[in-house]
Amino acid sequence: MSFSGLSTGIDTNQIIQEMATIARQPETIYQQDMQQIQARQAAYNALSAQLLTLQTAALNLDTYSTFRAMTVSSSNQNVVTATAQPGAQAGTHTITVNALAQAEMISTAAQTSQTAPLGFSGQLLINGKAINVSAADSLQSLATNINSAQAGVRAAIISPSQGQYYLTIASVNTGLAAQISIADVGNGNLLQQLGIAGTGGRIRHPLSSSGGGAGSDLFTDSVTPVYTLEGLSSAPAGDVQIQLNNGSFQTVHIDLSQSLSQIASAINAALGTNAASVQNVTDPYTGQAKQQLQIAGATGFVDSNNVLADLGIYQVNLAPGRELAQAQDASFTLDGIAATRPTNSFSDAISGVTINLLQASSGSSGPATATITISSDTSTIQKDIQDFVQTFNSTIDMIDQQSQYDPNTGQTGILFGDSTIESLKNTLTEMVTGQVPGLPSSLSLLSQIGITLDQTGHLSIDQNALSQALSTNLQGVAQLFQASGSATDPNVQFVTGGPNTQPSPPQGYAIVITQPATQAQLTVASPQTQPLATDETLTFGGPLFGTPATTSGTLTGPSITLHAGSTASDVVNQINSDPVISAVVSASLDSQGRLQLTSKQYGSQATFDVVSSAPASASSTGIGTTIQQVSGQDVAGTINGEVATGHGQFLTDTQQGTNGVGQGRAVGLEVRVTATQPGTYGTVSFTSGVADMLKNFLNTQTDPITGALTLAVNQMQTQYQDDQQAINDIEANIAVQEQMWLQEFTNMEQVVSNLRASSAGLAMFGASLLPSSSSSGGSGSTGG
Repeated sequence: MSFSGLSTGIDTNQIIQEMATIARQPETIYQQDMQQIQARQAAYNALSAQLLTLQTAALNLDTYSTFRAMTVSSSNQNVVTATAQPGAQAGTHTITVNALAQAEMISTAAQTSQTAPLGFSGQLLINGKAINVSAADSLQSLATNINSAQAGVRAAIISPSQGQYYLTIASVNTGLAAQISIADVGNGNLLQQLGIAGTGGRIRHPLSSSGGGAGSDLFTDSVTPVYTLEGLSSAPAGDVQIQLNNGSFQTVHIDLSQSLSQIASAINAALGTNAASVQNVTDPYTGQAKQQLQIAGATGFVDSNNVLADLGIYQVNLAPGRELAQAQDASFTLDGIAATRPTNSFSDAISGVTINLLQASSGSSGPATATITISSDTSTIQKDIQDFVQTFNSTIDMIDQQSQYDPNTGQTGILFGDSTIESLKNTLTEMVTGQVPGLPSSLSLLSQIGITLDQTGHLSIDQNALSQALSTNLQGVAQLFQASGSATDPNVQFVTGGPNTQPSPPQGYAIVITQPATQAQLTVASPQTQPLATDETLTFGGPLFGTPATTSGTLTGPSITLHAGSTASDVVNQINSDPVISAVVSASLDSQGRLQLTSKQYGSQATFDVVSSAPASASSTGIGTTIQQVSGQDVAGTINGEVATGHGQFLTDTQQGTNGVGQGRAVGLEVRVTATQPGTYGTVSFTSGVADMLKNFLNTQTDPITGALTLAVNQMQTQYQDDQQAINDIEANIAVQEQMWLQEFTNMEQVVSNLRASSAGLAMFGASLLPSSSSSGGSGSTGG
């Protein structure tokens, strides 16, 4: 509502606005305070971000691998290169490369066109994958079909001369184990039509055992029909002949509509032995668990209807000239010891070192030899320390900039006089200049490795001194920066300290064990004294196998089928050969010949279930058809007399507060205990280096919930909101007063208007009382 004095002529709107302006004057103070708060919040947030950067640099130096970084040099990088993982053993090794690993490549006979129909049809098997061939297929479409099958090979067309086209098939992996398995299906003869097959054949997968034998290709399971696993349109079958190591041949009917287990049983029934079995093996290239049919003692075969070739037991010979490149393992000597590997890059010859073979010896160039030297990567470590120092100095620069005071101009930084920031800077400086408790006096200060604080409050590095310290006492420098510890008893290993773990006194923290950790172990009630009467399937479950623990219902974890005729020792070997199950539990026989299954992990989480398809008896494993469940125990004890919690073999001080014998000094300290009996196991010493202390302190400053800077920013935000509320209250009060003022002026105008109206009426009334001009002089004549 707008109002201006009509009766008085006073501009009441202007008066009300000026009165409101006067009433708003306190808002200016709040607005200035809010602007100051926003500027301080921005400064705090920027500083928090910088502190997080410093914390990351400190964490890098406090990481186990940083001071264990290794480097590898090669005397001949054309022959061998190598890289090393942190902690690899330093040393020098000589490698002579005799031959590089290579992949097998085969080809068809030459064709006159790559696009013309081949004119024949059927199915091929390449590495156990079915390839469909139609009469309309050309070399190009056949190559496409092969590549689409994902059979571990690559098909391509090459044309060495005009009008000559070859389909090449190359293994994607190098090494002898990656030889291409290729076979016709059933009575087909596509390999001959393509010019690939020659005459005769050989055992594809000879067994390395002393009695010899042959194995099949690798399959995903042993219960699905083989032809289904291979993707065949129908199941080939035939009467094959198997030559035993005594020279005799036995005829066996093999039908690929059966599973591997069924085929093994059929072979054993025909031979009257237990020569055939299905074994769990690990694919050397994928690491996956696979199944392989193995026939022990077999020295030769006569195939029928290509069933042995389709199993991968038998491989037809290639036609002359069809093998363009032979599958070959890498052959080399390491420090004079002969070795082979299926690839040219491997990490299992020297622990923690990956070796890359690049060139082999030849008659023209002579021996391909290189010496590799593994040593600490002090250059990288020195750079990490430099990065930490630079980040520290950048942090000090930011603090100084925000809290500066210029005596000439009187200008101050936004955080000048802020006690939180002053305390922060002082603590940071004290941590990088102070002595690390628990370390020998000869190496307990950064200044002793060339890192000192200059007059501006910044760190500077004497690079020569730092380099010398890293070269002569790398472990000592690591302790100067990192959390570190050691145990006096061989049954105890230091693992880590927590953010609140205090440096130990000279005598260390005492370790007392009241309960050692144990593994889950199942021992059957009675031993197996006879061979298994039937195939017996063991099924596992529980947390160790990634399924819920249960003693009823059905287990859904991995399973293994133990073959009829297996002795107790055979059962143990079969379980321990399974790549999935043996990664979690191990099998053994106790002194009474009873089967034992033992978890590889320790503690209450090492829980597993197992059930058998066969009732417990002298001719079974003894596990029985009722689900058996076993668990381990967690280690229990105290550290420094304080409460500790066990998880498997790991014991962590979890003391709350400062009550108790040790007053919580060792809280967060973690050790690994391998002891098998209760007792006192020496002491553990702990020190917290500069980077570790900084990391933990900075966490107390920047934690998004409890950090000191976070709480300060939250307090500022509360003050900002209080200021805003105060302004809102003033505005609300002014709004009420404006209505009051408006009403008062309205009332005043009404009074003035009324008075003027009254005044006008009185004037008119007074005027009516005065004589008129026509009658004021009288009337009549004068006579004389």
